[in-house]
Formats: sequence, C-alpha cells, structure tokens
Amino acid sequence: MHTFLFQYLPYIAGALFVCGVTYRIAAQGNTVQAYSTQFLSNDPLLKWGSNLFHIGIILVFFGHIFGLLAPEWSYDWLITNEQKRKLAIVMGSGAGLITLVGICLLTLRRFTNSRVVANSHFGDYLFVVLIFLQIVTGLMGTVETVGSDLDHYMNLDRWAQGLFTFLPGASDYIVHASLPHKIHILLGFLLVIIFPFTKLMHMTAIPVRYLIDYLRGGTRK
Repeated sequence: MHTFLFQYLPYIAGALFVCGVTYRIAAQGNTVQAYSTQFLSNDPLLKWGSNLFHIGIILVFFGHIFGLLAPEWSYDWLITNEQKRKLAIVMGSGAGLITLVGICLLTLRRFTNSRVVANSHFGDYLFVVLIFLQIVTGLMGTVETVGSDLDHYMNLDRWAQGLFTFLPGASDYIVHASLPHKIHILLGFLLVIIFPFTKLMHMTAIPVRYLIDYLRGGTRK
C-alpha cells in the first residue's frame, strides 16, 4: 500500500490534473471563474481572509518547489543542508501561519455569513475543510522536522526529486516519515486531483487562456 500511495499515486494524480485542466479549458473555458462571494457580502472577513490566504499559499507553493525539488548542487555553494532545513522551518512556519489565519477567516465566513451560506454548495465546504486540514498537517509536519534529524528532512527531498526523475523505489525514502508528513502528502494529492473542479481552477485557466490567445494572435500575423 505504501508503494502505491507514494510511488504510483503521484503520477495518477498528475495525469488526472492535466486531463481535468485540459478538459475545463477546452470544453468550459469561458465558464472557469472564481465565483467570488464578494458580490454577496464584501465584509472584513473576506478582505483579510482572502488577502492572507492568497499571499500565504503563494509563499507555500514556491517554498515547496524550492524546498523539495531544488537539487543539492543548485544551492550547496550558498547554504548547507542544515541551513536549508532551518530556513524551511522558519519560512514554512511563517507562510503556513499566514495561510492558516487566512483560511480560518474564510471558513468562518463560509459557515456564519447567512448570504454566503445560502449560496454555498457541498463542494465549497469540502474545499475549505480540505485546505484547512492540508495547512494544519503541514504545520504539524514542520514541528516534526524541528524535532527530527537532518536525514529525515533530506529523505523528503530525495523522495520528491526521485518522483520527478522517475526513480524506481523513490517511495522507500519516506517509509519512516512521520504520520503528519504522510497525511499532508496524501491530502496534497487529493487536492491535485480535485483542483480542476474547484474555485482555484481560475489560477491555471486564466494564464493558459491568455497564452493560447497570444499564440493564436502571433500565428495570424
């Protein structure tokens, strides 16, 4: 089961993500939008929650890209692996807490604002709950990283980079990873799978649509 979840599921999730995004853009391109509830109630919870969440999630995303996928030769001339671990703890905690405050405010609004509640669907509630759990398990994983040795941290990098390079047996690197880390990873795969059908889809669809329009314009010229 471990091999399936951490060796094969990532590729399945990636394939479903690509297929889902392609379908949404090709078949429903003009219907992809954020469906903002700002028109229902432009209250402080939305203003602060949305800004904090978006800032935090962008920092978390790029932090994961650098933290997990950057090969050692790309940074060992500047910082050591131990310094990178400490940087990940500090920056990850900060970005995670910003995102957590943002999603808490948005979740509170989703469940307490009568106008928003009246126009919400099951998928809306599921989405915010999954995001909340993903952030919480990520912060719990950071706590585990604080109390673990360097090799435990580096094995997460080796696993992610092994997947990226199609390394057989990459899942063996995280056999002994902490439970919060494993739950965080699996929740991440789940979010990747359902991403094309959530409100975050506009983050991908809009840039892709602009690129397609730009290429079409260049072809006509």
